[in-house]
Amino acid sequence: MEQLFFPDIIYRVKEANINYYKTPFVHPRRKMAECDFIYLLEGEWKIAQEGVEYSLKKDTLLVLKGNAEHYGVAPCAEGTRTMYFHVEMPEVVSKENAFAVHTFYTDASEKVKKRFSDVVRSFLSGNERKANFYFSLLLCDLEESENVSEDTKIAAKIKTKIHEHPELFFSNADLARMMNVSVKTAENKFKAMYGMTIHRYILHFKIREAIAYFDLSPEITVKEIAHNLGFFDEYHFSKTFKKIMGKSPRAWKKAERGRGVAAGEYDN
Repeated sequence: MEQLFFPDIIYRVKEANINYYKTPFVHPRRKMAECDFIYLLEGEWKIAQEGVEYSLKKDTLLVLKGNAEHYGVAPCAEGTRTMYFHVEMPEVVSKENAFAVHTFYTDASEKVKKRFSDVVRSFLSGNERKANFYFSLLLCDLEESENVSEDTKIAAKIKTKIHEHPELFFSNADLARMMNVSVKTAENKFKAMYGMTIHRYILHFKIREAIAYFDLSPEITVKEIAHNLGFFDEYHFSKTFKKIMGKSPRAWKKAERGRGVAAGEYDN
């Protein structure tokens, strides 16, 4: 089951909220013109539409079609928390250029979760225009998630995890465990996607972050940068920096500040 959307239409978020159910609650039986997006943050819930039942657990996303009856199959678990929003579905006369958003997404990515939260929080703050903008981005993310292979998803998730925590040095085993794959699988898929080993990518990413510190915060010390980027000490950072850039951090800062590194040079 899927819901069609169109890239040239600006969709309007009509209602949004975050709900908490201290006691079990059955989703009401109803038929709305709007499309209903539900993201489960905590707990469990079972909801059905057009005879198909969906078992929601943490980090699952359910997209209920407009103009189709849906209803709760069973009460949600105690302590269930959800985010939701309703989207106005304009009438269309042609399916040309349409793309499909599927009904059920399990193990939604952090990117999708954040985008969903952006929609809800923007609407609740009174900025409906911003909520509509974030919804358009969410549609792009969901469409993209359907068009990439599982191998690409694993590699991209590893990269995202590295970028989310510049202060940490992940081992390959750490990342493989987070992706629920073997170390060899994580290593092979990452190298096939980005052309370098995970460890080498982490080092180059950290050096690029260090250069950004130099450009944006000239007063910051080498020791502070080393600490911010998770290096054991200043010596460890300086040795790595020189190996990659050909100069020590202090020499680079003195001779090349302002020249920087070409955008994306180490992001491949």
